[in-house]
Amino acid sequence: MLIIINFSFSQTKTINGIIKDITTLLPVESVSISLDGSNIGTISNDEGKFKITLPENTTVIKFSHLYYKLENYTVKQNETNIEIFLEPKAYVLDAVIINQKPANKMLIEAVDASKNKLEKSLLLNTYYREFINVDGKYTNFSEGIIDYYIKRKSGASDLYVKQSRTFNLKDENASEREKAIGSFNLNDVRKAVSNGYRFNIINQILKSDNYYFSSETKSEPGGGSIEIITIEPKENIEKEMIYVGTVTYDSKTKLILDINIRFSPEHKKYSELHNILIVKVKFNDIVRRASFKIDGDNYVMIYSQVKTNVYLKFGKKIDNTFESMCDITTLDYKEGKFDLDKSKRYNNYSLFTNGNNYTEEFWKKYNIILLNDSEEKIIKSLK
Repeated sequence: MLIIINFSFSQTKTINGIIKDITTLLPVESVSISLDGSNIGTISNDEGKFKITLPENTTVIKFSHLYYKLENYTVKQNETNIEIFLEPKAYVLDAVIINQKPANKMLIEAVDASKNKLEKSLLLNTYYREFINVDGKYTNFSEGIIDYYIKRKSGASDLYVKQSRTFNLKDENASEREKAIGSFNLNDVRKAVSNGYRFNIINQILKSDNYYFSSETKSEPGGGSIEIITIEPKENIEKEMIYVGTVTYDSKTKLILDINIRFSPEHKKYSELHNILIVKVKFNDIVRRASFKIDGDNYVMIYSQVKTNVYLKFGKKIDNTFESMCDITTLDYKEGKFDLDKSKRYNNYSLFTNGNNYTEEFWKKYNIILLNDSEEKIIKSLK
């Protein structure tokens, strides 16, 4: 028996807004936006824009970001469009840092603490989207509302696709592109959340001898601090798939708050062509980003992004560079035990397989990541 977890609420008004840095007046992306007394949330896009629907009797919207002060905004009665200005946190880089452990050991502790914090199972109600670009031209787009059941301790996940829609550019090579993507799996929707909770990319780096790790502590004048672990390749490493980036975690709880890792630009020249089943593949770039928040006693992934750029040679018709970008944001979550019908799990690697399968215009109704202007043009070109 499948228990349907109802994340819907009585809706009174939808708020559209933009978030800016109060000093520079530039838009602030990836701001976590939530409602007072509720787990409902979304994030701002790369233009700082957002949309969120307020349930009945809810008026306070909370805006939080790792590098900005928390802002609570009370929506006025007739307000539907708002402009939010966030004040940067006054972090101070400690002049003298004495760590008893090397930075890689500190990172191991943070990964362990973050995994162990998953003491109860979570059911995340999420919005997922994916763009595919072939040789600079967008060919595919998919989006959906997906429930991810995150298993306690392990971080493994099952998913249940509630609604989805897709757009595919139809031309003479469309079917060959789909076969190539299917043979290689540019991004696996089944792993979109578990990759975050299991910290796969960090563990891969920690197991390698190819990296230097350094740490710095940033403190706020009023208390509280964060640790930033920087990952860099060692000298004279002439290998492909070498990463650079940072992992930020809360100094007190050791819980990871931000992951920003990608291929080292200096090492992309070492990428080689590989035979994977019937596809020839060369990895050009991989980007992994994820954000988490400490919500009371809960630890929740609020956003994850994966970008993959590969060259694929498949048969006689595919000799192209493919780029996939997928984003996932948590709209709502529940903690506890759930009796789910596993026969209804979604077992395909791609959301494209689910096709247009929706009962409402969820992209207008739900608190999704808003498309920016260029993304809107992409969707229109594929319709």
